[in-house]
This record gives sequence, structure tokens and C-alpha cells, in this order.
Amino acid sequence: MNVELEKFLHKTPEDAYWINKQGNRCCQSVHGKSYVRYNEAKKQADSKAIDKEIIIKYTLDYLNKVGIKTTKNPKCENPKCIDYDKIQQKFQLNDRSDLVWMKFTRDGYLGVVAVSDDVNFDMPEDWSVYDKKHIVYNSYKKRNEEEWVHNSAGILVHKLGKEWDESFVLIFPLKGIPDGYTRSDVETAIGNMLIEKDVPILDFYSHMY
Repeated sequence: MNVELEKFLHKTPEDAYWINKQGNRCCQSVHGKSYVRYNEAKKQADSKAIDKEIIIKYTLDYLNKVGIKTTKNPKCENPKCIDYDKIQQKFQLNDRSDLVWMKFTRDGYLGVVAVSDDVNFDMPEDWSVYDKKHIVYNSYKKRNEEEWVHNSAGILVHKLGKEWDESFVLIFPLKGIPDGYTRSDVETAIGNMLIEKDVPILDFYSHMY
């Protein structure tokens, strides 16, 4: 058991989920008539944004305590041309998706704590496409599946009237994820750790799912 991960891994607020008619626990949505995540985003935006250098320090200090090796300089200033294979090779990652990344709005807010090799600046053109879906082929399940066109962070940032700062992202390679844990566990723990340190996160619940 990794004590540092366990400190923050299970700190999920009750309102991160809702119970459907079948009694199943479901993630809160940004679609349809669900406003829990948007209301939380507005609340987060009412707090003062925390400088990215402070967020970097918090994250590096935490990963060091967990025992995960990462970069000393997570700022990537060319986020649309990221070479994930090169990062995997440089940091000797088990998988090129072993990355936690963070993107910010132009006015300095941390928009989301995310994981995997899928850095993006998704943003809806307008409100009419918030609930739009499309068909995507799932190579793992080997079948077509219906998915939302736009992700939760993009929808929330658009609703708040903000824009992504596309000049940089923070990327933390995760070398040496403790046995028994996944990269998603590390993502969850980092997000919850930042929340405990009063860092506003606009897509507040994303790292918990």
C-alpha cells in the first residue's frame, strides 16, 4: 500500500455521483439538464486562480513523496506537436499513456487534471452542440460506439465564457507507478491533493472518474 496515494485516492465528494432508477451510481454529467458540474465550475471560477508555478511545485513535491519519477520541467510550450513516443522513451515509461497533464485558461485557471496521451484543447463552437454525439470505433472492444463530440472540460470552459491558453500545457511523465495502482489512480490523487491545497479546478470532478 502506498500511504501517500491512499491519502487522496478516496476523497471523492458524494455529489460527484447520482443514483439512477436502477440503483446504480452514475457520474455527474455536463450534458442535458445536469448542472452539478457547471455549478461547481462557477464556484471554482469565483476563487482566485493559483499561479502555475505553485501548481507545478505542489505536483512535483507530491509525486516525489509517492515515489514516482518525473520531469523537473513539466511545461510544454508546443502542445500541438507532442511526441508521446519520444516522451515514453526518454522517461522509460511502461506505456506512452503514463502521463498526467494539465491545461489552463487564458486568465490563468487550471481547467482540468487529466491522464493519458490525449492532450487537447477541445471547445464547442456554441451551446447548440453541447449534446452532440458521433460514432467512434473502439479498437479495444472492436466495435463502433456512440460518444459525445465535446469533452466535459471544453463544455464547462465554454459555458463560463473562458478560452483555453493553447500556448502551453503541463505534462508529468509517471515512471514507477507503485505496484497495485494505475495511472488513473495517480491522476485522481493529484487532483484531490490540489483541491485540498485550495487550487481551483474548473472541471472539478473530471479526475475523479
